Amino acid sequence: MNALERFRAICRFERPNDPFLWGVAAWNETLDRWLAEGMPVDHVDNTRQVLPLLVGYQDQKQGIRPKGAIGGMGRNGNPPWVVAIDPIFERRVITETDEHVILQDYDGTVVQRRRERDDAIPHYLEYPVKDRATWKAFKKRLDPHSPGRWPEGWDVMSDAHMAFPIREGQEGRSWEARDFPLGMNLLSLYGNPRNYMGLEPLSMMLYDDPLLVEEMVEWQAHLAYEMVSRVFDAGISLDWVWIWEDMCSKNGPLVSPKWIRQVMVPRYRKVVDLLRAHDVSALIVDCDGNIDELIPIWIECGINATYPLECAAGMDGRAVRARYGRNLILLGNVDKRALAVGGAALDAEVDKVRELLATGGYFPSADHHVPPDVPYTHMVAFLNKVRALSAYPESRHVVPLPNERLGATRAL
Repeated sequence: MNALERFRAICRFERPNDPFLWGVAAWNETLDRWLAEGMPVDHVDNTRQVLPLLVGYQDQKQGIRPKGAIGGMGRNGNPPWVVAIDPIFERRVITETDEHVILQDYDGTVVQRRRERDDAIPHYLEYPVKDRATWKAFKKRLDPHSPGRWPEGWDVMSDAHMAFPIREGQEGRSWEARDFPLGMNLLSLYGNPRNYMGLEPLSMMLYDDPLLVEEMVEWQAHLAYEMVSRVFDAGISLDWVWIWEDMCSKNGPLVSPKWIRQVMVPRYRKVVDLLRAHDVSALIVDCDGNIDELIPIWIECGINATYPLECAAGMDGRAVRARYGRNLILLGNVDKRALAVGGAALDAEVDKVRELLATGGYFPSADHHVPPDVPYTHMVAFLNKVRALSAYPESRHVVPLPNERLGATRAL
């Protein structure tokens, strides 16, 4: 099977014991460390050498460029993370010191960044949406049909815009000629408004002007519906969509499940019904923290997958699987802290992956970006041990360790 066939079969729970990796998302500091420790690539300025090496074409997936939620504008899709506005704001410095820079960022926020790590999460000082007047102005950047949102060539495969180097015969062809799963960063009902306003101001606005918040949520659904409709109208199918929310702490939701049901669920259903009608295999909600209270709500809406199942927040994919069975596709849940420790802790995560793979409907991944305390040898050991669990030769991609003296060409 090729990557596309495997992906769809795994989502249907028809292909157990097949470790299709959901990428290797890592902070740039982590990638810099791995390069220094012998990762056999020339540079880590983008994913185009790292992904073929660590992930391999047999696990290739790709996202199309128009985005309805958050996206990374830095190296490897890392910060600065910017909500899906068009046009973006002009990035301009307000003040600076030897250590920090205060600037207006691409999304209109005013942030303080460390001078030496522009790609780290910043300290937020001010947000562009504060009230009805500022929302009205900001909303103009959320036109689903604005020309900048749909650059020329978005509907075909192009080496200039793919995460993996393009292969022979693909350049300029429709996405429908693909042999890998295709998706779209599409929807964010809570996460986008939180980034427009900030967590505390949005939380206060739920009481001070609940209708304004509901209008913002409604517009996120409109943005997503119109964008994905355009994709489908162009004759392009999707295998997955990314729903970015990040609406939980380690102790549970940041807003009440009652409010979610009243305000968010009807908007979810509008978009989800369209996605279901077009046979999208995986509708993936990305939410850090403890999501136990929200999983049943998402399933009721027709959302059928979740990431990252954060271990530090008490999430255990095995318990989730036991509770929801085939109603939920799982991604992640590999404890990034164990990847740093290595040894028995790493092997325990491999054992967890083994259990989850046996049920099908699971894509192994760290439970968020891999941090810079993870050595390259630990990451490679984990990947190879997981691949060794495969019941299928097409997914037994092996990554050489630096001391094996294998060049990048053979590693590909």
